[in-house]
Amino acid sequence: MNNMNPGDNHYDDFIEEKEEQEDVANAQIEELEPIEDEQNNRNKESKEQYRAKMVKLFGLVIVVFIVVILFGFIFSLFGKKKYDYLEVENIMRDAAISYFKDNTKSLPKFEKNAVEIHDDVLSDEGYMKKLSDLIKGENCSGKVVVKKIKSKEYSYTAYLDCGSGYKTRELYKEIVDKKNIVTSGYGVYEINNEYVYRGKNVKNFVRFKDSKILWRIVKVTSNNEIALVQAFRSNNSYAWDTRYNSVFENNSGINVFDKSEMSNVLRIIYKGYFGNEDDKDYYDVYFAYDGEKKLLTKNDKTKLVKYNVCVGPRSNADTSRDGSSECSVTSSTYFGLLPVYDFLNASIDPACTTTISPECQNYNYLSSEDDANYWLANGNVELSNKVYNVTGEAYVGSREASSTSYIKGVIHLNDMVMIESGKGTLNDPFVIR
Repeated sequence: MNNMNPGDNHYDDFIEEKEEQEDVANAQIEELEPIEDEQNNRNKESKEQYRAKMVKLFGLVIVVFIVVILFGFIFSLFGKKKYDYLEVENIMRDAAISYFKDNTKSLPKFEKNAVEIHDDVLSDEGYMKKLSDLIKGENCSGKVVVKKIKSKEYSYTAYLDCGSGYKTRELYKEIVDKKNIVTSGYGVYEINNEYVYRGKNVKNFVRFKDSKILWRIVKVTSNNEIALVQAFRSNNSYAWDTRYNSVFENNSGINVFDKSEMSNVLRIIYKGYFGNEDDKDYYDVYFAYDGEKKLLTKNDKTKLVKYNVCVGPRSNADTSRDGSSECSVTSSTYFGLLPVYDFLNASIDPACTTTISPECQNYNYLSSEDDANYWLANGNVELSNKVYNVTGEAYVGSREASSTSYIKGVIHLNDMVMIESGKGTLNDPFVIR
């Protein structure tokens, strides 16, 4: 190997070549530096532009949000809320309640008496806005009817009339409408000055708005009361009466309704109060009514009227269907039982001729073997210990009062009860407001 020493020609050439290479490299670096600086400047400028755009966008969002809030506030101050008809009726009702709290002397004085107050009075007195402010573009009028139920209890019923647009509907008027009246097949018949549902598949299911318990409309009476019977029987079975009967010399019961144990059973179920541990007969009552449904709320009861249930006796061979036998004796109550003639009238079978005709179960919505075996309101005129019931075979028979059967209670609604919705079917019943 040849060694290169300083002063040697080869060494000098080597050093000179190295220096030239370093000069070329430095020149290339110097050429690249401006390019990198330019690229960095461009990146920096792009980032600043993006940041500026985001700031502007965020500012725009804030401005839009503020404008929306401002318009909402202005609308809340000067705009008018649009209410639906039911809401307006509730507003009128609440206004009337407030008005009569301040004007108690204007309330009706006697039970079943009623007074009216109109919407213009309520608005002029400051208890509600004018109807024209609540309902836009329609010419509406309204009133609230206040009826005394009993001591210190009143019902408030709002009526709203907006012409062809809307009108408050009473349930009884819906039932007796001419379009519903039939003379054959299933539907509503006009019988004995009453409007009676007859047939098997009739659209007469109804419930209170705050309840899921179903009832069925039996009829509209001559004074426009609506008779309802429980759609499904009680959870428990009960004796009609277990008193000692001196004629039969045993405890087979006596079929006089007012003095029967059944009349007391009905009072307890109606109250929905089955006792507490401080009551004298708590344990007897508790075990007798355990699991029984509470049928009616306090508000539901304001829609009821006390009525005369027909509890007179009839015979097996009786062919009457006008209530002449049963209504020979009546008992005043809020919660009673179904008279025999109402069961018979519900059948459209022409062979249903007497009290105990098996054919009366045919084409009859009150007859169902799955929901039969329930007491009726009437005793057997020939046998003082026998009471009529819908038998397990779903037609009328009589059995000893001391035996047990289920209950389907009957109530009467007043003529001011309103319908909110529904078609009367099992899945879409009439809903009482």
